[in-house]
Amino acid sequence: MCCTGRDGASASCTWRRMLRQVIHRRLKASFYWLGLFVSRHPVFFLTVPAVLTIIFGSTVLSRFKPEKDLEVLVAPTHSLAKIERSLANSLFPIDQSKNKLYSDLHTPGRYGRMILLPRSGGNILELAAQVLQVHKKVLDLRVNYKGFNYTFAHLCVMRHRDKKCLLDDIITIFEDIRSAILSNSTFSKVPVSYPNTTLKDGRVAFIGHQLGGVVLAPNSRDQQVKSAKAVQITYYLHNYGSATQDAIAEKWEHEFCQLARRLASANGDLHPQSLTSLSLWQDFHRTGVLARGEVLVGLVLVLLAATVSSSMRDCLRGKPFLGLLGVLTICIANVTAAGIFFISDGKFNSTLLGIPFFAME
Repeated sequence: MCCTGRDGASASCTWRRMLRQVIHRRLKASFYWLGLFVSRHPVFFLTVPAVLTIIFGSTVLSRFKPEKDLEVLVAPTHSLAKIERSLANSLFPIDQSKNKLYSDLHTPGRYGRMILLPRSGGNILELAAQVLQVHKKVLDLRVNYKGFNYTFAHLCVMRHRDKKCLLDDIITIFEDIRSAILSNSTFSKVPVSYPNTTLKDGRVAFIGHQLGGVVLAPNSRDQQVKSAKAVQITYYLHNYGSATQDAIAEKWEHEFCQLARRLASANGDLHPQSLTSLSLWQDFHRTGVLARGEVLVGLVLVLLAATVSSSMRDCLRGKPFLGLLGVLTICIANVTAAGIFFISDGKFNSTLLGIPFFAME
């Protein structure tokens, strides 16, 4: 670089050039002595890193824990969203809500949600008996934990007024429809309005989030329901802030999904779809499983690139094994770093899969 101009600019350019030369000499000397030290102690630098990699690598298998709280991945610990959610949960608890309708701000905690659709595409209100059979199977689900069997009655959120399990009001409506059909009547004899309907006990219930694809009867003043394409039933679980209760509720959610899959393969009148509080996490965590092929292909491409870039026409000057050794060194470093991460009580999530490739760059 040519430094011309006034004396001040020339002096500044000369000072920067001298500083670069000093830093270059210091770095050159440091790396020289480091290389000399490594060459004089080859056994130490060959065995100790290998032993550390084996020790920390084994902890990856023994202490591997996936992160189950998606909020930890997308929101800071003291984020405003978490503060607002906690405030909503404390001021508007589900067991005291009149409509039991939650929003994105107010999540219901652990739950299992079943969406039932007629396979023939007909009216779900005509299949009240089949809907209640599915509902009974959900209530009879049993999960075993440390020798004890738990059902929904042991895990459900209790209603504030009578200390019974909190269930959607649509269940009461379907029970009335079934009773009407058993008494040689039709389901149309049970008045169902939308989105608010009046139950037998006089309560006004909101069912806007429990019936889907609603068609209203023409010329109806009370917005009477003529037909509906689907029904959604939500089963709320309570963990009481206990890790044991939360583990039992998680097992119940798994059994709930298994039941939905069995019902879907049974070819009955209803086609069920299930959703739980773990569904989003399972889909997020499954991305790591689905990305295994891409990760292996990427690793092969990196090894190929390292080999090709280190090769030359002159076989004596080409160093392909040096490129492979560089990639292997980075892989060993990543395994060791992962072991240290898990020893420090870190938890895995699928976004960490790309870190080794960033390290290789």
